[in-house]
Amino acid sequence: MPFAGPVCRTIRGLLIVGAIVVFGTQAQAETLRVGKSTLTSFTYTLLEVGMQSGIFEKHGLTIESSAFGGGPRLIQGMTAGAIDIGLDGGTDMAMIVKGAPMKGIAPLSGAPVEMVIAVKAGGPIKTVADLKGKKIAITGAGTLTGWITRELVRSQGWAESDVNYVMSSNIAASRALLKVGEIDAVTTDMSTTLENERRGEERLLFTFGDLVKDFHMQIIFATDKVIAEKPQAVRAFMAAWLETIAFAKANKEKTVSIIQQVLGFHPDVLNSTYDRVINVYSTDGKFNPRALAVLARSYVELKLLDREPDMTKLYTEEFLPKK
Repeated sequence: MPFAGPVCRTIRGLLIVGAIVVFGTQAQAETLRVGKSTLTSFTYTLLEVGMQSGIFEKHGLTIESSAFGGGPRLIQGMTAGAIDIGLDGGTDMAMIVKGAPMKGIAPLSGAPVEMVIAVKAGGPIKTVADLKGKKIAITGAGTLTGWITRELVRSQGWAESDVNYVMSSNIAASRALLKVGEIDAVTTDMSTTLENERRGEERLLFTFGDLVKDFHMQIIFATDKVIAEKPQAVRAFMAAWLETIAFAKANKEKTVSIIQQVLGFHPDVLNSTYDRVINVYSTDGKFNPRALAVLARSYVELKLLDREPDMTKLYTEEFLPKK
């Protein structure tokens, strides 16, 4: 068999080339640890939509997703180096001024449509006006839920003392208090409220997107460490995230199906949430100067900062895809 030698050498050569290609691809893949400040957010679960649709993998990324019990815990994780990318509320950008080693790299959403006030089903609270003098649970005085609830109080022309704020970072505990009548309302997320409304336990009283128009409710943060050490991975993450948003907008059924697997809520609830929030997601990752101005004001009103910061130092757009 005179051709056996050349043929074998050719096969061996092809196998070597194939191995180089395979191992080269694996070497290029980067793992990013992505944290979500809350477990039940419809918006943050878009991360899993991108993961299960293969979008992050296409961009050479392996995503390790985890959820935290609020923004402060997420920021602790980022500060400790346990998380590279954080999906968090816009008000937590103030923590950068206080020394949190991170920077905003893109807004997730605009108006706070996903934030609502829930009341007990069949209870005495029928309108926003009925909240005067009542107890409303928020996750903390210096949090997004705290500021946005105070914005509603101000819009009603009430004094700060006209509402009793109940501080609890545990939303499940707040809902339990609502159920037994220990509090009158809770500022929370839309999906869980609609799910509990479906079960006859709660009623959606008010949507904050009707109150605050220029805003960045949620922002993507990256740690200073990952920005310095893995800038290309951060850039790939942003390209994959924006592609995920485009996918979600074009594929409602698939998007809702994936989110349903993660959150476990009824499909009707998630379809309704999708219809209400899908158009507030940023499709270009650029910050809105008017929204940033409102955020700067909120930091002072929440007593997080003594004065409004220079917002341009708290974020960057350098990781957005180049046109």
